[in-house]
Amino acid sequence: MKVTRTILILIFALGMWLRFSHLSTNPPSLSWDEVSIGYNAYTILTHGADEHGTRFPLGAFSAFGDYKPTLPVYLTVPFVAVFGLSDMAVRLPSAIFGSLTVLLLYFLVRELFSNQRLALLSAFLLSISPWHIMLSRAGFEANIATFFITLGVYLLLVSRSNTTVLLYALLPFIAGMYTFNSARYAGPLIALGTVLFSWRSYRKGTSAVFRGIVIAVIVLIPLMPHLLSSNARLRFQEVSIFTDLKVILTANARSLSDGNSLWSKIVHNRRIGYGREYLIHFFDNLEPRFLFIKGDGNPKFSIQDTGQLLLVTAPFILYGWLILFARMPSIGFLLLWWLLSSVAPAAVARETPHALRVENGLPVWIMITAYGMVSFLSVIRKKIWQIIVASVICFFVLFNFGYFWHTYTVHYTKEYSGEWQYGYREAIQYAESVKDTYDVIVLTESIGRPYIYTLFYGTYDLSFFLQTNNASFDAEGFYNVYRFGNYRFVRHFDETYIGRVLYILPPNQVPTHARVLKNISLLNGTTVLVIFEL
Repeated sequence: MKVTRTILILIFALGMWLRFSHLSTNPPSLSWDEVSIGYNAYTILTHGADEHGTRFPLGAFSAFGDYKPTLPVYLTVPFVAVFGLSDMAVRLPSAIFGSLTVLLLYFLVRELFSNQRLALLSAFLLSISPWHIMLSRAGFEANIATFFITLGVYLLLVSRSNTTVLLYALLPFIAGMYTFNSARYAGPLIALGTVLFSWRSYRKGTSAVFRGIVIAVIVLIPLMPHLLSSNARLRFQEVSIFTDLKVILTANARSLSDGNSLWSKIVHNRRIGYGREYLIHFFDNLEPRFLFIKGDGNPKFSIQDTGQLLLVTAPFILYGWLILFARMPSIGFLLLWWLLSSVAPAAVARETPHALRVENGLPVWIMITAYGMVSFLSVIRKKIWQIIVASVICFFVLFNFGYFWHTYTVHYTKEYSGEWQYGYREAIQYAESVKDTYDVIVLTESIGRPYIYTLFYGTYDLSFFLQTNNASFDAEGFYNVYRFGNYRFVRHFDETYIGRVLYILPPNQVPTHARVLKNISLLNGTTVLVIFEL
């Protein structure tokens, strides 16, 4: 037990180091969602309200009109209180919960498989997972939700031998629903599968099951008005494949081409078209290119040179599934249900594959990988050959991981700083240092949502923002801020402002007669913003 404890502590320490090392500078800057979480945490801390003035929201933070889940914001509040409005404060919750998930997975695997070696290997593989590392190092709500769902599964498994745990075992799933949108659908499905898997052990505690459900429903009540609101439907329609009119137009055109016959109406039914689209998006999240070769097409979630999972683990995942269903089919079905439940809600979205929306299933990929490795080594009879093969596997795993880590720490920030809205922080910090000498500061929207960066890096008080802003929700439901204080947020160059004006615009909008004060460049040297006056 001392050896196991020591190894687990070392794995946990490794996981923490990989998630906390240079956290403020890699990723190179905050995304607009991170900044939004940070500033709303600040306004909750200072005024008990979000950026729109709504007192302590429970269902959602309106934010940009994307209605962010509330728990990540509240979890960020104490870190903003300690570290102020800073990159570190915003990213600490995800890094902490990501590290804790490494530790939690050990206990979950030990409870599920009763195998210490398998549990340690699972924790180690998660600690070096490119997928998990990248999502733990930024303020992604999905990463926190993955911790809650993993905790919920663990508590439901523990409650097989201690039914009193059932009273609160469902609460982590509810916490996940307050944390990330896809967890609102994946969480209940995963909980259902785990309850069915454990139902024989619950027979003596059925009253605890139903009391636990009642407690969970009570805690869920504050979220229900938002889930049933037009705002939630608007968010769903924005990303859903079922609002894509192309499917209907194609079905109608083909039916018309066939003379609108009964057979044509059956074959070219739009429901069949949407079903086909759903399956395409579903299997996008399981394709080898996404999992093992290139990863998510969004550089925020992948370095683009490795898959979400290590390539060397691919054969062990295949072998692990085969052996698990042969030896422990009930556990195999549970893990398969967990994985498919994490993918099913994400397949509704137009953008697939999507590493954030299916991260809930990452623990399954890790467990299957570890099971495949342990099972493969157990087939080898001679101990010396076990050691040799294990050493070879370890070498390739570490080499694969080393390539990812080197690329991520040395090249990633230079190659993809533009994907992280790099430049706003530097520009606004300059503008804040000279703002008293200008009547108007014009800031471009070319990088995206400059008002929230200005509020964040300028540490503007909520009252000042609400009193001086000119903002509105557009027809699509998104929140646009055109001005506050002496800042103006624009898409194009405009020299009609009165008084002394400071411009911060992209290079292609700088007039030839401008007096350039400062260039803001991406980490690869490309100029992204120019600060000038006329």
